[in-house]
Amino acid sequence: MKEYREQIHAYVDAHKEEMIATWRDLVNLEGYFEEKENVEKVAEYLKAAFEQEGFECHIEPSPVNRAGVLVGILGKDRPNAPVVFSGHMDTVHPTGCFGGPDLFRIENGKAFGPGVLDMKGGIVIALYVAKALNQLGFNERPIKIIFAGDEEGDHEGTDFANYMGQQAKGAVCAFNMETGNPENRLCVGRKTLYNVNLKVTGVGGHSGNDFTKGANAVHEAVMKTYHMIPLTDLNAGSTVTTSILKGGDIVARIPDFCEALYDVRYATAAEGARLKKCVTEIMETTYVPGTTSKYEIIEANFPPYEETEDVKRLLSFVNQVTEENGFPAFGSVKLGGASDAGNIQRAGVPVLCSCGVAGEHNHNLREYAIVQSLFDRTEIWALVVLALGQF
Repeated sequence: MKEYREQIHAYVDAHKEEMIATWRDLVNLEGYFEEKENVEKVAEYLKAAFEQEGFECHIEPSPVNRAGVLVGILGKDRPNAPVVFSGHMDTVHPTGCFGGPDLFRIENGKAFGPGVLDMKGGIVIALYVAKALNQLGFNERPIKIIFAGDEEGDHEGTDFANYMGQQAKGAVCAFNMETGNPENRLCVGRKTLYNVNLKVTGVGGHSGNDFTKGANAVHEAVMKTYHMIPLTDLNAGSTVTTSILKGGDIVARIPDFCEALYDVRYATAAEGARLKKCVTEIMETTYVPGTTSKYEIIEANFPPYEETEDVKRLLSFVNQVTEENGFPAFGSVKLGGASDAGNIQRAGVPVLCSCGVAGEHNHNLREYAIVQSLFDRTEIWALVVLALGQF
């Protein structure tokens, strides 16, 4: 392994400028998830880059006005189960938010630009892992890529949540190249969520003359909110946030309509089922006579990503490889945002998340990535793939 360590380091060291140039190209190809044509340009760029390394690629089309999923495999006839690098190509910022035309810049060891961290840097790592392993003549197992074009849009209107898992099924393990933690921690658990949309209809009237005749829609929504709030259980990793509460229009009038939106997050499937039961009971209870309520529970297309024994074993294996090769061991972290790691885990594949470049402020104009992490993690994941026969 020491010999491989030196060869991989030499390859990365000799290709740093090329890696930065590829990163720049990707960042400058803006890809807001609702801009289908722009994300498709990113997909075509990546398809060509991976095909140049010998991958057989195709883009699974989307049934809605979103970009599809880029899937590729290198060495499909090789023995042993494939290893998967997964993630997404789309970003959260509409074109133009960062100015232009050259959106990518590096200052004081940090790279800036749309998607530089979330998660185009992670895709560059996956590409250069394949390049480095090709340079070594690696042929022990297939390498597979699965990059969605609509992850930031929650795979809305598609079956891509299931498709991601189907494409990963049978892999020895997967590395989801999402936003890396700046404190050198890999993600071993992620919450998922559902939104609760509530619409209350009441009976309006003058708040003085018709108080006993009216049915206050705002009061009904407030009472439901009052019972929703205690569902938060931080020990279980569950949170309930009232994101919108809107009703009424003028003073001295009983409001006849109110709407509310709740963000409900949970860390395990069991906790999600408990919360759904409680939420349903609250929504179907009438607290103010004369009001009627309609509600909808909209579940995200990401199941919770849970810290299973397989996840612990994979992290332990990765840390064994990193320490044997002179890198510090990764810590672990559980996060509140969802990712396709949950969909891959649901397919029975051990997976680690946040394996991409390290940085901060994803989903923010201040987003940055630590440049050195691009090089270090390319070396680490190449070494891990080389050692997977021991996993």
